[in-house]
Amino acid sequence: MLAELVQAQRQLSQQGQELTELRAQLGRRTHQMTVLQHVAEILAATPKVAQVASVLQDVFVQEFGAKACGIWILEDQGSTYQARVGHGIPRSGLAQLSLPAPNPFPSAPLVLFQSQWLDAATIRGPLEMLRLTPDLSLYFVPFEHQLLLMGFAILAIETGRKIEEDQDTLTILQRQVAVSIYNAWLFRDLGHQRDTLRRQTMELEKANVALREADRFKSEFLALTSHELRTPLTGILGFTRLVLDELYEDEDEMRRMLQDSYASGRHLLSLLNDILDLAKIESGRMEVHVVPFSLYILMEEVKPIAMAYPRSPEVEMVWPQDLSELPEVMMDPGRLKQVMLNLLSNALKFTKEGSIRIVVERGIGQVTIQVIDTGIGIRAEDQAKLFQKFVQAEGGHSREYGGTGLGLVICKHLMEMMGGTIRLQSDGAGLGSTLTLTVTIA
Repeated sequence: MLAELVQAQRQLSQQGQELTELRAQLGRRTHQMTVLQHVAEILAATPKVAQVASVLQDVFVQEFGAKACGIWILEDQGSTYQARVGHGIPRSGLAQLSLPAPNPFPSAPLVLFQSQWLDAATIRGPLEMLRLTPDLSLYFVPFEHQLLLMGFAILAIETGRKIEEDQDTLTILQRQVAVSIYNAWLFRDLGHQRDTLRRQTMELEKANVALREADRFKSEFLALTSHELRTPLTGILGFTRLVLDELYEDEDEMRRMLQDSYASGRHLLSLLNDILDLAKIESGRMEVHVVPFSLYILMEEVKPIAMAYPRSPEVEMVWPQDLSELPEVMMDPGRLKQVMLNLLSNALKFTKEGSIRIVVERGIGQVTIQVIDTGIGIRAEDQAKLFQKFVQAEGGHSREYGGTGLGLVICKHLMEMMGGTIRLQSDGAGLGSTLTLTVTIA
């Protein structure tokens, strides 16, 4: 009986010890479950990979006793694993811990989706900085989701610690982290797609506004052009009919009718040339032939033509003196002449009194030509419109001044094709305007 009593006491003591161990395990497991729940709440509310890595590092250090650790996340569209955080590692050393994807250890026999101790063949190069002391071993913890290694952790743990006892907790943590990293990827991709969609929507809205504006301009242009073309054509037909019917008093009156008809024809041809030039520019068939040419000769050719343009008697044209010393410039003589005549024609049309001055100056590597008038001027908000197709500063069919609104657009394209520039400056309505051309010295 005494022996049986001693035996029972031993069993009772052993069971008590086992119960104590079970209580300790239960307490540790309860604590781990509490930690996992807290971590899960944090990860669920964290859309950023850096925050996921930071939370995970704290768990490994505080709950698993890691003396050092690093957290790698799949980055750069899946081409590398980048160390995001590290405990016990110098911050400057993180940049050296970049590893290739999809296999960060191509030279080592390693099951990537399985937690395991790393052997000496794997711990090479920069990874050796995780082993702060010789009594530490490195443990690999993968974060796998849908057969994709989203990232992993490497823990420096004291040799002999039975981390396998916490394998269940570690497995749950791995799943939570893998899903969190995957969700962070999705969140980031959705953010990029949202930003791209927002940017494309804004661009589409701008394009729609521009299309509506262009459609409005074209409708107005067609109506305006029909009116502009009909006016000289009516004059030509009318004067020609009068001459054919001999409804004139003498030859002088007949000559004036023919001159008016000729002037109307010239005006009609000018309008048609503007439309054809724009069509060539938009189709890419407009050609310029840039060669060295004397600006003095060009101005001498432009002057008599411009002086013959109709203008108000109160308007004086002032030409520059002695341009023979100017160097040759790179230009297409015919096209630059077209631009100059267009600018002078506009200045004469919009100037009722005062003067139109042509100023030519040599600069560094270029020559500037200015057409300065004292005409109606241009409001600041309308100045940018003048280089748009089908637009004039004063819109509508009741405008005092005719024209298609294509002249400055064509001039701008021609100057750019010749390597020059055209610039408009006006202080406002009624204060005149200045158009400046620049051409490169040959």
